[in-house]
Amino acid sequence: MSDAPSDFEPQKVKPAGIFGTVFLILFATPFAGLGLVAVFAGIKKWVAGNHHDGPMLCLLGAIFSTVGFGLMFAAVWSQKKARQTVALKTRYADKPWMMREDWAAGKIKPSDPASLKFLLLWAVLALALSAPVLGSFPQEWHQHNYGVLVVLLFPLLAFGLIGYVIIRWRSRRRFGQCFFELAQIPIPLDGTLNGLISVGGRLKLEHGLHLTFSCIRRVVTGAGKNRSVQEEILWQEEKVYKNEMTLPEPEPGHTGIPIFFQLPEGKPQCFSLDTVSVLWRLEAKAKLAGPDFQVRFELPVFKVAGAVVDVGTADPTAALQAPIEEVRRDENSRIKVSNGPAGREFYFPAARNIGTTLMVTLFFLVWSGIVWALATHRVSLFFTLTFGAVDVLIFWGLLIAWFKSSRVAVNPTQVQVTKRYLVFGRQRNFSTGDIARFETKPGMQSGSQVFTDIRLILRGADEEFAARNRSLPSSPNVNQAVMMRMRAAAGPRGVTVASSIATSLEAEWLVREMNDALGCRNAEKENKPQRRQGTEP
Repeated sequence: MSDAPSDFEPQKVKPAGIFGTVFLILFATPFAGLGLVAVFAGIKKWVAGNHHDGPMLCLLGAIFSTVGFGLMFAAVWSQKKARQTVALKTRYADKPWMMREDWAAGKIKPSDPASLKFLLLWAVLALALSAPVLGSFPQEWHQHNYGVLVVLLFPLLAFGLIGYVIIRWRSRRRFGQCFFELAQIPIPLDGTLNGLISVGGRLKLEHGLHLTFSCIRRVVTGAGKNRSVQEEILWQEEKVYKNEMTLPEPEPGHTGIPIFFQLPEGKPQCFSLDTVSVLWRLEAKAKLAGPDFQVRFELPVFKVAGAVVDVGTADPTAALQAPIEEVRRDENSRIKVSNGPAGREFYFPAARNIGTTLMVTLFFLVWSGIVWALATHRVSLFFTLTFGAVDVLIFWGLLIAWFKSSRVAVNPTQVQVTKRYLVFGRQRNFSTGDIARFETKPGMQSGSQVFTDIRLILRGADEEFAARNRSLPSSPNVNQAVMMRMRAAAGPRGVTVASSIATSLEAEWLVREMNDALGCRNAEKENKPQRRQGTEP
């Protein structure tokens, strides 16, 4: 089931209204005016010899005037872009990929999360806002006002942004301008993605090149301060290129990365409707000495009448791809596979995804500091308890990340699953007569990365799952997205034996090894269609 119609349906295009633009300009005018007044008053005091209030007033005035004039510029620019969008939608109602200049040209620009200038501006604003309080920090600290520590989050955030800007700037300077050149415009739905990433500098692989191609549902909820954006992976495919491969050079000093992916069946095309949209994203990254290489593109995937759809085409990048033995090297994976007395043993140690675990730890420390500040300053009991409850949940997840390990022993007669939490452990045994197969399932999602879980599916689970799906309401009054989530939540009955595997390639290899040890030679074929299916059945 898809979130959008299989055929593109042009929508009625409404002209952009000017009321919002006028309102935003009127709203920003007091900020700009008061800011300018404060700047001139600060300069006057500064010249008169007041070297304390003068600079501070100038700084606050500069912040207010920057915000005011920035909002005015954004309002005018947004109105202009809205008119251009309306004109393009009217002109290319049946060819939506023509509304983006780079999509129409077939040379797609990287989709950076944020521009370097924008991030640098926020870093400066964070430092400016925290400057007045930082000046009085020693005095507040000597008065045992430890809540002032919260103010340090602003300069820490600012320096973090500045560090990120420097890393991005070094990477851009090293690899130059990158773009993705499509072999076919647009990419046909249910067809193949074929093209070349052009890197504006020399790229010599050191630890392999990781490619990820994803279909993503993006949902925007709330507005203003409560606005949030959630991305859900509907499907994802991964490839890893060998580090010893020499990538082609389309022109001297430039590097080309050949790209080929077979698109899955039954997934939605690109679309945007109110707060829900679907996008297809390609990401390439490689760890290098110095700045790492990382680039992502949003690609035009549409169903077009008469488009050439190549199904079953041989993968021209197969020779570039690394074998599973290289993907599972010790520096890439800590999961151990061996033969033991109980059969083929798969050991999943604790804290194996050390980067994610450290990030969760840092987030827990920051959140705990907020809870401590709320408790010591006797803020509303409701907020303190709410934040405290969330802190407990984060702490529980942190314990699992650091200390939970699991071992799966598989042989033709039984499967033994042992999970340990430090000195505590639990063991479960399953007879092979009760087991249908092992399969992968999308698990925790962190940003654009989806971790994979491995589940043991019991016999009869597929029939039970199909029966539950048939019993779901099919009335047109039932929201289709709700029905899809109900079906996904109802999933086949099974037991999660391992979780948070960072690479889907390794997870699928582990499933094949488990099914072979179990004696289910055909289980791999049964499991393959469910690979990275996200929430869609």
